[in-house]
Amino acid sequence: MNAARPRIYYFSRIDPPAMWRDALAGQLGDDAFDFIVGPGCAAPHEIDIGLMYNLPPEGLRAFSNLRAVLSLSAGVNQFDRTRMPPGVPLARSVDSSLAQHIVGYAKAAVLRYHRRFHRYERDSRAALWRFEHPRLNAQSAVGVLGLGELGSAVAAALAAEGFTVHGWSRSPRELAGVRTHAGAAGLAQLAGATDILVNLLPLTDETHGILSDALFSQMRPGSFVINMGRGGHLVEDDLLAALASGRLEAATIDVATVEPLPAGHPFWRHPGILVTPHVGGITTAATAAPQLAENVRRAMRGEPLLNQVDEGRGY
Repeated sequence: MNAARPRIYYFSRIDPPAMWRDALAGQLGDDAFDFIVGPGCAAPHEIDIGLMYNLPPEGLRAFSNLRAVLSLSAGVNQFDRTRMPPGVPLARSVDSSLAQHIVGYAKAAVLRYHRRFHRYERDSRAALWRFEHPRLNAQSAVGVLGLGELGSAVAAALAAEGFTVHGWSRSPRELAGVRTHAGAAGLAQLAGATDILVNLLPLTDETHGILSDALFSQMRPGSFVINMGRGGHLVEDDLLAALASGRLEAATIDVATVEPLPAGHPFWRHPGILVTPHVGGITTAATAAPQLAENVRRAMRGEPLLNQVDEGRGY
């Protein structure tokens, strides 16, 4: 293993490897590293850095000399630690393009419900001309679950649009223009004050299944849910029951426990659910490369990584 020339193993079923190799070359130098494209790897014990959206089919246990695994997404719950060498640091990818994509998706989804486009779509298919008087933005209360870097960006952007915005986090936070809540009591307060709920929480033991009947039952009748977090946040049967009862009017689902969503899944045919193929937040190679390159340098020097995952918190 050559410490001066890192060997980087790349795996993704989404992006072409040349895009990420070229972006890294622009930061590290074209001949400054070796770039091995998975899923196969002839000499896994020689790999220094793993660069991937998720683990390859065989996992990373054979990569015994890994110095770091760099996620190509902000989420890391897709990395099963039992299929990785113990103690290898894992870093999230957070860059300006990701926040831009997340904010754009959230605003589009919120405005779709606020301006009742979901109803106009239905009426259009039925050849119905049915007028609804537009509401002022301030007349819709939006709740944002998760006030980390991405959740705060979404909450601030919605507040700037004039919406009444509530935000919830595990510990107390302050954010200009946003009514913040924390803890179990704060979650109940937010749910009861919200017309449109946007989930941007990390997936942890504490947040698993947070989008459930316990939360939906505290929301205003006819509310909306937008899940941009992870599939594990949502109790799917509870969502279907809340839609059937009218507690929720509609939902936008960008993430699922199993992706792609299976063809026979009830979400596909439900008239109140819009499914999008995990496009809410996409990392762009050109803007993510500086952080990734710096983490390559740090890993090779044995230093802590940028956006390194706290194993105790899970993010």
